[in-house]
Amino acid sequence: MLTKTTISAIIFDMDGLMFDTERLAIRAWQQAGKEHGFELPEPLILECVGRPVQSTQAHLETVLGPGFDFNTVRRRRVEIAEEVFARDGVPIKEGLYELLDLLNNQPIGKAVATSTERSRAESMLRRATVFDHFDVVVCGDEVEHGKPAPDIFLLAAERLGAEPTQCIVLEDSDPGIQAAAAAGMIPILVPDIRPPSTESLKIAFNTFENLNHVADYFGGIFQMENL
Repeated sequence: MLTKTTISAIIFDMDGLMFDTERLAIRAWQQAGKEHGFELPEPLILECVGRPVQSTQAHLETVLGPGFDFNTVRRRRVEIAEEVFARDGVPIKEGLYELLDLLNNQPIGKAVATSTERSRAESMLRRATVFDHFDVVVCGDEVEHGKPAPDIFLLAAERLGAEPTQCIVLEDSDPGIQAAAAAGMIPILVPDIRPPSTESLKIAFNTFENLNHVADYFGGIFQMENL
């Protein structure tokens, strides 16, 4: 059972967990691929959710063949997404601000651990006005091995000065849940557009429909401790 005294930090994934960006990413990948002569079916793109860039590149090149220019298509994919963010802002997942407000009143470290490279991650966090809510931001270009390896979560815990066993990880993807478990942390699953695997459902300490439900859960824990 979790208690306030057994939680020293909460580590957030970003895309698909904090920001509703995966649907946009699918459309952007498909548009960018089409512009360069490739069809990218939605199931193929979903297979890359939660993976670091290198793993995504290897997977797409394997499926689409050596003629697929991953770096060129990905640059265009990023441009398309950035145009949408500049016009409409970063789409926020339900309950994010409420959860952060709740945690801001607790002596708990907060980190972001995202497979996205730092330049894009910081830009998105600042546009969403949540960058300053976090003590630490760790990005995919700062670790050698991406999710499902535990490196990014272990680095986040190290920078927070927190014991891994006292860290909660909020994740939406199978690789993220696997990485949190491999780090010896407590994985909490908030699924996004790709249904979680049976393995992830077994690994997860708990599963919630959205971040509002996560906020309610932690609010109950904190309230119990104050009685």
